[in-house]
Amino acid sequence: MRPGWNPTRRNRHAGTKANGLGRENSFWIPDQRGAPAAAIVVRRQVKGRDITFLVDPARPGYTYPCTVDDIAAVLEQVAAPVEIFVLRQPTRKQELHAPVWGRALWHFDEQGLQGPAIVLEAHSLRPYRWSRHIDPERARELARLRDDGQEVVKTRRGLEFRPTPSSMRNTVLFRTLLHEIGHHADYNKRGDQAYYQRTTTEREDFAYRYASEAQARLQRFAPIVDLAQMEAEGLDPAWFAR
Repeated sequence: MRPGWNPTRRNRHAGTKANGLGRENSFWIPDQRGAPAAAIVVRRQVKGRDITFLVDPARPGYTYPCTVDDIAAVLEQVAAPVEIFVLRQPTRKQELHAPVWGRALWHFDEQGLQGPAIVLEAHSLRPYRWSRHIDPERARELARLRDDGQEVVKTRRGLEFRPTPSSMRNTVLFRTLLHEIGHHADYNKRGDQAYYQRTTTEREDFAYRYASEAQARLQRFAPIVDLAQMEAEGLDPAWFAR
């Protein structure tokens, strides 16, 4: 027993997160998105392939930064080993706990659709904040967001981002979509075991390089909004930023 140690003294971590407080209440985002039955299935032909889109209705105050036809137009220029694309409305708790621009799923299985998929999420245009602590990875992401055109303002609490429809479109359509395609290309090339033998940083770096190279070849275009087709397919134009 070390000198001065008192086994009856209260652990200074007792009742704190460091000692497990709230561990059983931790919130986990599942691979499958838990979409409502009201999700709308839309199909497009891209380079002779059937591409399927599953679209959640967007909540008031939220929109998808790009349309189904925007995504299809990018796929006309970029080879993608994916035929399922999900436009997903996150719940409030999911958005608070683990906000993301998009996700790559290897084994999607929902509403009769099976296979690899890419998920892109609805967002609001409310300002969002980062803390003052910026590690090297966050610094790189900060530079990418600025390149997307997102306004960044320093405040006493840290950094405040003030997105616009245009900057959000750049982030989601012309970067996140390509980034998630890069994850699928990497996964298909290496296989499940070899893919996960590398660190998260190595996997992310590959996807960022893939997206950067694809961006250099991509011809950007104005938003594609076909109101008549949207309404015929059951899509509300208000779900999509313009």
